Parts: sequence; structure tokens; C-alpha cells
Amino acid sequence: MTLNFTQLQSLIDALNSMKEEKMPFKLSLIVAKNLNNLNKEFDFYVEQERNFATTYLEFDEEGNPVMSGDNMYKIKEGKQQECMEAREALNAFTCECELRKIPMALLEDMEFTPTQLEGLELIIEEEE
Repeated sequence: MTLNFTQLQSLIDALNSMKEEKMPFKLSLIVAKNLNNLNKEFDFYVEQERNFATTYLEFDEEGNPVMSGDNMYKIKEGKQQECMEAREALNAFTCECELRKIPMALLEDMEFTPTQLEGLELIIEEEE
């Protein structure tokens, strides 16, 4: 399944909100395996963000990014165009993730908030 960063974050949040709940074995296994796969992709994205920051942003003596007068991070001299292109590439981030679908029957006895269901929507397998 191809996910953008927003979908990735939404699925992680929804699955994380479930992980301490008692649930049937099969559902618990699906949640755990999906979280494992999603967290690997999330960690990769975070590392790319970290690389972006160290490559293009100026930092003060304490290691904090320097802000410019317009409430934006200050970009290293001569790196503006390259920074914009790198930011666009990060904004277009997608990942290919092997996710297991959750049969709706496994969810019927559980209670969910609308936010949780919205986050899980991509992996709920609706029955016909």
C-alpha cells in the first residue's frame, strides 16, 4: 500500500491508540505487525527530516535552528534553491508499506472514536 506522510501518521496514531487495549489474538497480531512496518517508515522519514535540517538550516551554539525575522528557519547561505527543492521532495514523501487488512468482524465488539476509525479506514476490510 502506498501512503503519504499524513496517511502514515494517521495510521500510526490510530494503531497506537489501540495497542494497550485487550483484543482478540488475530486483531492484536495485525495491529502489532502493522505498527512495526509503519514505524520503520516513520523512522526513515524522521531521519530524512533530520538530514534536511543539518544540510540546509543554520543552528546556534546550543544546536537549535536559527529563526529569521519572518518566523521561518534561517537557511544556510547559498542553499536557498537547493533547500526549496529538497523540501518539495520531503513534502512529496510516499512509502510502500506491506499492511495487513483488518476484517470488520474483528472490530465489531470494540469501541472506537471517529478519529480512530478515520485513521484505520485504509486498513479496514469491509465485508460484502
